[in-house]
Amino acid sequence: MIETLRTTVTLSKSSMTQVEELVGVFGNSPAAVITRIVEHFFDYGRFDDILERLRAKKRSLYPPEDSEINRKIKNLFKGANRIPLNDFIEYIDVDKMYVLNNLHIWTEKYNLKIIENFVEKKQT
Repeated sequence: MIETLRTTVTLSKSSMTQVEELVGVFGNSPAAVITRIVEHFFDYGRFDDILERLRAKKRSLYPPEDSEINRKIKNLFKGANRIPLNDFIEYIDVDKMYVLNNLHIWTEKYNLKIIENFVEKKQT
């Protein structure tokens, strides 16, 4: 059985009217219709670009604590000396602009350098 969580939503009258028009064809109740609409939004890939922009905005508004970023950078370079920049950004889970604004600090602190599209640990 699929694990589910409950929540409450509040819709405008016009949105609720549209939901009620779909009862019987897209779900057996307003809650079922709303569930199917949300699942379609997340599951069918049509809105991936919107979701990624929203996730990026959240990462820029709420970056992780410096201690968490530092821990991730240290762990990342325990097992590799060269990592694609995009993978680096994704792994530390911050916005690209945050990385670009802090890269000069991290290159000195962790003895890193950027070559082409890779973050490399300098050989000592």
